[in-house]
Amino acid sequence: MIKIGPFATNELKQVALLLQFQEEVRQEATAINENDLALKGLAFWQHWLPCQLHIAPSLYVAREEGQVLGVIQLHHMSKSRGCWQIDQLVIHPEHRGRGIAQELLRYVFAQFGSQGVMHFLAEVPTANDGALSLFASCGFCRSSRITFYRFNPEKYKAKGQVKEGFRLALPHLKQGLFQLHSEVLPPTLRQALLLMPDDFDLKEPLPFTSVERRKQKLMRSRTWYWVSDDIERRVLTAAVKVKSDPDRGYLLEFFVHPGWKHLSEDLISFAIEKLLADVPRGPIWAKVYDFQPELNEFLVANSFERSGESFLLLREHWQRATKKSRNATIPQLSNPVINFPLATDRVQLPGQLQKTNSDLAHN
Repeated sequence: MIKIGPFATNELKQVALLLQFQEEVRQEATAINENDLALKGLAFWQHWLPCQLHIAPSLYVAREEGQVLGVIQLHHMSKSRGCWQIDQLVIHPEHRGRGIAQELLRYVFAQFGSQGVMHFLAEVPTANDGALSLFASCGFCRSSRITFYRFNPEKYKAKGQVKEGFRLALPHLKQGLFQLHSEVLPPTLRQALLLMPDDFDLKEPLPFTSVERRKQKLMRSRTWYWVSDDIERRVLTAAVKVKSDPDRGYLLEFFVHPGWKHLSEDLISFAIEKLLADVPRGPIWAKVYDFQPELNEFLVANSFERSGESFLLLREHWQRATKKSRNATIPQLSNPVINFPLATDRVQLPGQLQKTNSDLAHN
């Protein structure tokens, strides 16, 4: 019998071996390795708390007779904890086709949906038909297409000077970054992420005594922004988000205000020059959404090469009402929506069914 529950430290080796069966290389820095697993094992206590209090990504496993057959990892996308992204979903090859992946997803929906989580996200490679079918069967729909690029330093010709007008974002710019994201993101994605100004974790720059010291302090931030602004209008016009990881390099995300799209090329050039000059060397990736078509041309012009594509999938979780009304009737749907109350779950008064059917016939 398969049982699903939180990841435990004594399952470290089994889960580490299971992750080797991933079908594609993860572009995102959210992919987990053995060191990450050890830290997650120490955070097992958070699974006994409401998901609003989780401080680390949540990891759950499917077990059968002491053997780990599948694993799923997800993390919250904002401090509101209203949207969670599924980072990993891996099933042992010898046990695929048994419905374990669906059960892991249903477990997560039940666990987090019952605590008020309304949206779930997942990034799935466009070529992975099996994974796309799986998520579609569990209520996900395509929100946007993501293109990943990798920087090729051998083809890059240094421009020699850093573009002016861009600077490191400081804590007082949280509200500006929030407004910039609200302008750039499409409405469906903006409503799903539920971002707020405090989600932009900006820190004051620390004093340094040398260039190497400055690099080390910047790397400790793990995530930082370079921005440009229009002083007269008091608005941020563009920003680049840098997520660093010692094992995987740097992931760039660009946000350019619709009224200042001409800054796209300068923003990309600035980010490359600053990374080459101010941080330890490492692979550089870029992540572009389909609602940012102007960035593709400029990335290729700056020696970025396309490395893969993914679909961003979105699922809205419909919760059941805590109290069922005895005065209202719900007409039967030809294709019931996932998590919609079944007919057997509804409470009806004597003679109400007959009346409901007659009403439907008139309509």
